[in-house]
Amino acid sequence: MRIVDQFVALPTATHWLIGGMLVTQYTIAPRLGMWAFSLFSLPGTVAHELSHWLVAFVLGARPSFPRLIPKREGGSWTLGSVKVSPDIVTRVPITLAPVALLPLGIWYAVSHSDAQGGWYLAHIWVASTVLYASLPSRQDWLVALPAIICAVGVYFVLRQ
Repeated sequence: MRIVDQFVALPTATHWLIGGMLVTQYTIAPRLGMWAFSLFSLPGTVAHELSHWLVAFVLGARPSFPRLIPKREGGSWTLGSVKVSPDIVTRVPITLAPVALLPLGIWYAVSHSDAQGGWYLAHIWVASTVLYASLPSRQDWLVALPAIICAVGVYFVLRQ
């Protein structure tokens, strides 16, 4: 059975709990303050930044090791970051690398669905934070968008 089918076959309560954690991550956790939100998001933040780092390393973009300590930048907070030296070709794969976490989050939810009690809730938390982390951040989209626009333009020019 495929992993997606196994995820779909999880008990309804598991889906509700994962969904509830995702809603909490989007709406409630950011209102708890940066440090509480950071702790709540820690597994996903680690996975998100490591995905950027790994793809940048493989593509030779000389990444710095991920910074995971929240940092105030102007009027906002940054949960984590990786400094890289991408070129126009490596920019999109590096910035959109967290999308690859989606199957990891699904696999984690399926593989730990038989846990009991508090461990079950801990695994729900980890699975939901990894699923949340699979979404590229606003900064990721801002970095990737010019390269995506150029790639689409080149595609249409070459098609002619």
